[in-house]
Amino acid sequence: MPTNSPSLRELVYIFIAGMLSTTLVLSIFVASGALTYEQDPGPRPIHTVTVHPKPRPTVPTTDPTPTKGPNPTKPPTASERSKATAKPNPINTEAAPKPRRPVPTRASRVASDESQPITNAPKEYARSVMTNAQFSCFSSVISRESGWDINATNPSSGAYGLGQALPGFKMASAGSDWRTNGVTQVKWVLGYMNSRYGSPCGAWEFWRSHSWY
Repeated sequence: MPTNSPSLRELVYIFIAGMLSTTLVLSIFVASGALTYEQDPGPRPIHTVTVHPKPRPTVPTTDPTPTKGPNPTKPPTASERSKATAKPNPINTEAAPKPRRPVPTRASRVASDESQPITNAPKEYARSVMTNAQFSCFSSVISRESGWDINATNPSSGAYGLGQALPGFKMASAGSDWRTNGVTQVKWVLGYMNSRYGSPCGAWEFWRSHSWY
């Protein structure tokens, strides 16, 4: 039985067809590779995009406690402008004057004679507790009785002091210091004149007629 073996020509055709097929496949492969190379040129540079966050609107906080002071939207007044532009007062380096000693009035001398008796000024005290007319009469009697000497003593009768009290210790009713305090003696003599003659001028009228009272 004869075998159907390909002839040399057919083999050549087959070989050529195979070569063509191979060439075609390689061409397609190379073409596809070139196309891929052209389409994919390689890794592209990465561009970094920095995204900045949008600033949040600030909400002003309100203080519940109202602040003192002028309204910032209100224009300053004339007094405020004058205070702002006023120059500070220079520091006074001079010594402050010493306060003057207050001069006691007649009423204050009368009110304070109990606590601070004017032992060395019986005449001033007598002038401060009576009118000028009554003091003139009072002084006329005292000048003739003792010459305003609180220690005057009558050697014969023992009468003592400004008003020549007899005995002298009767003046203790006006104060225990009747021997040395002229104010105490004035108090006693004035009380004696008022009770016996109604006033110093009444005592003076009696003295002018009798040279004693």
